[in-house]
Amino acid sequence: MHRPRLAAIALLCLILVAGCTPAVPPSARAQSPEPSATASNATVPNATPIPAPSSPPATATPATNFAPDATIAGVAVAGLTLDQAAARVRQALVVPTTLDLRAGPARLNVAPAEITLVAPVDALLAEAGAALAAGKPVSIPLRFSFDEVALRKRLTALAAEVGPPATLTVLTSTNVLSRSFAYTPGVSLDLDAAMKQIGAALAASQPGTITLDLTQATAAPRVSLAQLRDEISALAKKVPGVVGFHLTDLATGESVGFNDRSVFAGASTIKVAIMLNAYINLAKFTPAQSRWISEMIRNSDNIAANNLLAAAAGGKGATPPTEYAFKGAEQLSALLQKDLGLRHTYLYVPFETTDYITIYKPKFRCGPKGPVGEKPYTQMGACLRAEPASMASLYQMIDQCANGTGLLLDKFKSLNAPRCQEMLDWLAKNDDTSRMVAGIPKGVRVEHKSGWIEDLQADNGIVRSPNGAYILSIYYYRALTGGRVFWADEEMAPVVAAFSRLAYTAYNPVKLR
Repeated sequence: MHRPRLAAIALLCLILVAGCTPAVPPSARAQSPEPSATASNATVPNATPIPAPSSPPATATPATNFAPDATIAGVAVAGLTLDQAAARVRQALVVPTTLDLRAGPARLNVAPAEITLVAPVDALLAEAGAALAAGKPVSIPLRFSFDEVALRKRLTALAAEVGPPATLTVLTSTNVLSRSFAYTPGVSLDLDAAMKQIGAALAASQPGTITLDLTQATAAPRVSLAQLRDEISALAKKVPGVVGFHLTDLATGESVGFNDRSVFAGASTIKVAIMLNAYINLAKFTPAQSRWISEMIRNSDNIAANNLLAAAAGGKGATPPTEYAFKGAEQLSALLQKDLGLRHTYLYVPFETTDYITIYKPKFRCGPKGPVGEKPYTQMGACLRAEPASMASLYQMIDQCANGTGLLLDKFKSLNAPRCQEMLDWLAKNDDTSRMVAGIPKGVRVEHKSGWIEDLQADNGIVRSPNGAYILSIYYYRALTGGRVFWADEEMAPVVAAFSRLAYTAYNPVKLR
């Protein structure tokens, strides 16, 4: 073969080989660095592959059918779609045509329209759909909506017809002197409880006849003052002698009396006035004077009472002279009658001064001779007297003063609410529990001062009872007959206690069952 032809074949082969080399894309060429004249032997680094984008996370497909045991308004909807469940619920759920309510013997029929009674189906289905979409168990209780104001109004009318109200009675005893108010509780319809009971019956699809629960009335009936006076009169007929009685309600100011304008011997009940006179005339007390107040109120000590009379009138010393006690008695009587306007209530002669009068013949005056006040009359003396209505007024003034009001504060600069409350606190420490306090349960605060002599027993004070505070004044006089020189406590004190108990049960009747 000729050499020129061989050269041409070789050249052709080189061209074919070059044509078979893959071409570099323009983008790749752009990313590859150009070789430089000084780095002709450099190599191109391998390119880092770009990762493929990741697939989006798989999401759970929302449930379209209700799970087993699913209920809406008490209707089983397991396996149903929301639309299928809605159709079933609407078909099964029926609003009652009437509500038949019973409360004891009373009965009431309520039409749905009267209280706008409806079943909120759309709201129940919306709640079920939300739970279904969230994949939560579905158990939507039945609820009815209604006008609560309208239903309560109808129930109020029903409550007025429910069962018997509480009934009052009077308990008496033939063995002992006893008379008390008592009551048999009534029944009532609790409106709030009835509303809940009706709602629960509707929710349970049991709206037929709904028997409402009744509760025993907790409040005791209040005894009127007229009823109290009638029983005071009936009790007074059972005892020999004269009973004076006065009660004032501290909340209302209303009062009731029985022989409360009759005049009695004041005995030691006047000692509350002696204490008041001391507070008016002594800006502060010495230890001895405080001790006298305690002994006079707690133990009814006569000498302590005389000492306070004398101290209030300017007497000095631990044992003031008796003539100052007479001045104090005159001062006290003027206070009660002129300043405070209390009728037939005074003390002109100190206690236990018979011998002093016999020996020294001091000048003093007393009240008018003969019977005073209203019938029936008692053996009242002339120098130490008290009227039940006036003594009750005195306690009322002290209580008003302790509350920052009243005549005592207006008249006497030496008095203020704390000092008047201090007087009430002294009275609450009285140790006598055989008269007024004997007719009152233990634990009840009683601020009182009692008194007794041969033919009379009495007690006055304020009773802070659970169902109301009241002022009580009780005097019991029994003439000495058949040669008697005195009546024993066992014969007289229970009478005072019996009237006290009757008053207490007027505010706090005894519950029979």
